[in-house]
Amino acid sequence: MTAFAEAWLLAFLLAATLGAGALVVLSAGILLREVWLVPLRPAFSAAVRTMPILILLALPLFFLAGRLYPWAEPPRTMIAGTASVMILVLWSALGWFLMRARAKWMAGATLLLIVLSGAVGFEDWALSRDLSWAGSLHGIALLTGGATAFLALAILARGEPEDAEARTGLERALLALAIMTLWLWFVQFITVWAADLPPEAAWYLRRQDGFWFWLKAGLILPALLCAIAFAAVPQWNPWRMRLVCALLVIQHPAMLLWMVRPDAPLAPGAALGRPSLLMDAIVIGFLGFLLLLGWRTVKRGGTQPV
Repeated sequence: MTAFAEAWLLAFLLAATLGAGALVVLSAGILLREVWLVPLRPAFSAAVRTMPILILLALPLFFLAGRLYPWAEPPRTMIAGTASVMILVLWSALGWFLMRARAKWMAGATLLLIVLSGAVGFEDWALSRDLSWAGSLHGIALLTGGATAFLALAILARGEPEDAEARTGLERALLALAIMTLWLWFVQFITVWAADLPPEAAWYLRRQDGFWFWLKAGLILPALLCAIAFAAVPQWNPWRMRLVCALLVIQHPAMLLWMVRPDAPLAPGAALGRPSLLMDAIVIGFLGFLLLLGWRTVKRGGTQPV
């Protein structure tokens, strides 16, 4: 049951970061009047319409909280569960209103509320397993990583736009989001290292050896750095754009695994100190199957307004 709880948490975080990231990219695109929104509208529309599913994905975490969080006691679990549902309902409502009122003021309000609520929500869902951890940027980093991965997924699903201005805008958006993701992770690490904070340093030390070190050094960092390097090349090339998108999509779930799973032994009665890859594959594979169905729907869709 512990392995299933860990896999479900990972799957929920993957879906939540992608869903919230979709709202971030959509609201920022509307706010800046980006032309690349037009060919990607079906992807954003599909993401916004399925946002309420996140509430259903979050419900099992309420019953599995005792296996995931060291603070999970009935009163606090009820408060945390209520807050989580309120955040997810807020995201669904914001997406619904943004689909119908594509005004700049609505996009600005949505972006502000998503950033604030996402920072709080992801800190609770992913980082509250270590009671001594007090990092303030990781929640926003997860939100930015989800926005980057969703935009990359949308491009892979819909294909590169024919309009030259839209292609240039997409390249710049991917590059900016990837650099922001890297910067947020790096500045948090530098802050902990420079301040010499033992509780926060312990968070990083749990991820410094064995599988976790090689996951970071062999997959996450190379994928993110290579995506930034390829995206920074000014000349347009379709295969390079697809490669950048694939690298950004791959590194995001790997980063989630690296971030969440090493804290599993901190939960009461939990003994999962290693990645349960089989259970992860089963649960996330099921979620991936649902995403595949949505991808095929997006591929068949037109460019209806969001």
